[in-house]
Amino acid sequence: MDIQPRIRIKDIAEMAGVSVGTVDRVLHGRANVSPLSREKVERVLEEINYVPNHYASALASNRTYNFAAILPLHEEDSYWARVEQGLKEGVKRYTDFKLSLKIFSYDQFNEDSFEAQCRNLLTYKPCAVIIGPIFNYTVMSKFVKKLESRDIPYSLLDSYWPDFNPVTFYGQDAQRSGEFSAKIITMAAGTSKRIALFKVLGEGRVASRQQLDREKGFRAYIEKHSPKTEIVDLNLYAYDKEGMKDSLRNFFTEHKEIRHGVSFNSSIHIVGNFLKNEMPQHPHITLLGYDAINANIQCMKDGYIDFLVGQHPQHQGLNCFRSIFNSCVLHTKQEVLHYVGIDLIMPENMDFYQD
Repeated sequence: MDIQPRIRIKDIAEMAGVSVGTVDRVLHGRANVSPLSREKVERVLEEINYVPNHYASALASNRTYNFAAILPLHEEDSYWARVEQGLKEGVKRYTDFKLSLKIFSYDQFNEDSFEAQCRNLLTYKPCAVIIGPIFNYTVMSKFVKKLESRDIPYSLLDSYWPDFNPVTFYGQDAQRSGEFSAKIITMAAGTSKRIALFKVLGEGRVASRQQLDREKGFRAYIEKHSPKTEIVDLNLYAYDKEGMKDSLRNFFTEHKEIRHGVSFNSSIHIVGNFLKNEMPQHPHITLLGYDAINANIQCMKDGYIDFLVGQHPQHQGLNCFRSIFNSCVLHTKQEVLHYVGIDLIMPENMDFYQD
């Protein structure tokens, strides 16, 4: 098989009858090139089927790239901890480059905390930003507009906002995920017509837009496919650990007929461990929650969680960083929407689920 010789910028310049500088400006989309010169270069590029080596070009620039991510504060064993791990793994994959990643953490129940960290992030002057979005649309929109006014590209993790223009988004289709959960729990419930919905709140609301959209999908599915099923809400407050126990104790005492429950974040182990430690004689409650964090997996092994919806947070972080890197550093166009899988984890397959 014949091997085509490597085409240099100098060769393209000679073939087009222009300077090396002109070819360089055309290849990198820069201004100050006459229409005639641009046409000559582009004609040669088409004739030789030129494929630019973006990686080598970026390396040759010897530029320093400072990325930033703004994520919710999180514990070590959590969904967001695994997202952060994925982002850091992405950085390690590009050690040829001078790049860094600084993470700014905010209280996901506190909009003032988010805005303060946004100000800190902007002071850092990053080349690109990865955002684990706040719940409040107005606050989020204000931050995005500041990024756009400074020509700072950004990607979204976990929650997609159709009104914004990110380079990429990685996360589940939240409403479809809620519909999926509704189908699983109603199949498990059979003739039972009452399902508990456990919501962990802070400042009077759930922590993320994803949870809200999952609930919308869940309720829409129930209304369409199981209209006689009643959803019984229980609000649990994130900052009141003892109050959670009292609320759960009262709930299960007053609703002895309920045998199925769901939660749309990674906190379902709170309910499972409460039943294990505080009410071990209570009839089994079939529980469905999200994320294969250690606390949830252990609770499943103990027999108090039956279903988990997995969404590969570490892969989300890794792929999101890789995508924003490709856009910002290699200048390659990226697909915007990347919906991750909606995986069902049960005791029978939990040992084989890997992020």
